[in-house]
Amino acid sequence: MTIYSKRNIWCTLFLYFTLVQVAYSLTSHCIDEVGYCFTITLPQSNETLVHFRLEAPNTAGWLGLGIGQGMDGYLMVAWANSDGSITLSQRIGEEGTQPMATDQQSDLKLNMDTSKINENNKFIVEFTRPLKVKGSRIKNKQTFAYAYGTLNPDDKDIDAYLPRHDYRGNIKLNLAEGGSELSHYDKLIVAHAALMFSAWLIIIPGAVFIARFARNFLPTTWFKLHVGIQAFLSLPVMLAGSALSFAAAGNLKFDDPHKIVGFVLFLGFFIQLAIGAIHHHLYDPKRVHIPWWTQLHWWFGRALVVLAAFQIPLGLKLYGADMVYYYIHYIYLFIILVAFSFLSFRLWNRRQDSGFKRMRDSQDNGSKHEQNS
Repeated sequence: MTIYSKRNIWCTLFLYFTLVQVAYSLTSHCIDEVGYCFTITLPQSNETLVHFRLEAPNTAGWLGLGIGQGMDGYLMVAWANSDGSITLSQRIGEEGTQPMATDQQSDLKLNMDTSKINENNKFIVEFTRPLKVKGSRIKNKQTFAYAYGTLNPDDKDIDAYLPRHDYRGNIKLNLAEGGSELSHYDKLIVAHAALMFSAWLIIIPGAVFIARFARNFLPTTWFKLHVGIQAFLSLPVMLAGSALSFAAAGNLKFDDPHKIVGFVLFLGFFIQLAIGAIHHHLYDPKRVHIPWWTQLHWWFGRALVVLAAFQIPLGLKLYGADMVYYYIHYIYLFIILVAFSFLSFRLWNRRQDSGFKRMRDSQDNGSKHEQNS
């Protein structure tokens, strides 16, 4: 084997090893709904800087990336200016306050050669930062918070006011292996969403369907099923989902429509239980008309389910979920609506037939009475 061929082999092996290291240390994550992606590359063996690449549509107002679970700690924010320049701001945020620029702006180095305001309709920001800076250190397994705003600060200053974000979330990335895993916050939110969806759009509608449509073929057990499902299934599932949301948020703060509507649904559920208890206590099997408290129980319960159906997209937007989850939600709602409408029509048709039969029997009995007389 010649020296030249040996050199080729060693060069090939070195190149392969280098590519593998780069692949393993480069990690990307995207918010598909808005097309915001960020890529993080750890320092190579002879480097000390972490490389960041933020990419979004050129209509983006500002892009944010934080080290930690929320945007209330160390942040890196970028936005495009009307004169073609890019502002890259290092900030520190606190819960409920506008993040302020730090006095260590030199930690971030913007790469002007690769950063573009309008590259194929993309806003691209590339910059570097040391692994460890004042108040922040990037680990191999690190949770990153991300945020996306559609409104531009309209100010070149690094301490410019940031309009409220439209999408946010966080994710735990394994930068050393190029993988990702759900953070503790994400796990709490996903569990909260699963429990609340189950409670409000599966279990509670199931109890409603039983009360409305199962009386004919379950005449003696439908009521026990309806009450049992609400008291021993819906209630604990909803309480567990509410507890998870509180654990994820860390406080009780109504600063978003999803949280406000969620609190309304929480109170409404217990009000509905109370109305149901009143209805059961005052129920008269010999009644000739439906009392107002019974009708209130019917329509208030249906209103809560409808409100919950609108609540789900608010939660998906707050979490920054992919559009596929919206599609699944709307398809499921369509199926529920079709089933409810079809069964309601059958119930109405059956009652019409029953009323017609009673009227016909009454007429027949009247005719027989006249003939006998």
